[in-house]
Amino acid sequence: METLIYKSSIAIHVLCGILSLIAGCVAMIANKGRKIHNLAGVVFYWSMFLIFVTTMLFFILYPTNLKYQFFLGIGIVSFYPNWSGKRILAMKKGLQPTVIDKIGAWLIGLSGICMLAYGIYLTFNPAKEFGVLNVLFFIFGTVSLANAYGDLKFYLGYVKAEKMHWFFAHAGKMMGAYSAAITAFCVNIVPRFLPESTPSFVFIFTWTAPGIIIGLVSARIIKKYKTKFNIEVKPSLSAKIKQLFAKRELI
Repeated sequence: METLIYKSSIAIHVLCGILSLIAGCVAMIANKGRKIHNLAGVVFYWSMFLIFVTTMLFFILYPTNLKYQFFLGIGIVSFYPNWSGKRILAMKKGLQPTVIDKIGAWLIGLSGICMLAYGIYLTFNPAKEFGVLNVLFFIFGTVSLANAYGDLKFYLGYVKAEKMHWFFAHAGKMMGAYSAAITAFCVNIVPRFLPESTPSFVFIFTWTAPGIIIGLVSARIIKKYKTKFNIEVKPSLSAKIKQLFAKRELI
């Protein structure tokens, strides 16, 4: 029975992974708010939901397996922006998070703390078959905490939401969820073509590159829409540095 559940979950996991890649791409390309965009978004959301469910099933079946403990954390950090990105659409008329929204943000933060704790543990007690897992726990634990902080600062009233916050938050979160889908594809395909002597940093790069690339693309898209909607665009870190040096030269 356990083997049947596992194999069925693998099949669903893979199928939903393919659907999420296709639907996410269509949703990004299609005109925002139109029927195709909305339909693709629904398919993407539920595909990511089922990926999360099957990831939890793997952990339930093999709770002591380090690989599935890690995948559970990855499943949480992958699904949270998908879930909260959909939730934010209900706040078009004003950022009024419910208790569920706040609990979700606190839980992703708790997950991040657990992943960082795992990273520390594996640093001092390395697992031979998972040489770089501690680094990945640190990276994605930090990403989880960043997700929690990014939402809680608004949900708890420490930062006031800007004009059309829901639109940009939805776009950013869904792009983040899509980067998780691409990451899953890369880490399952790329290593198959790499020799056994491949340095460990290449595997770390495989896990992190999709998120970095899509993050940069997402930032440019959001900047474009902020300009379109006549919303002030905050200068990037590089722009701030250039401004600082320019001021020094004028002194």
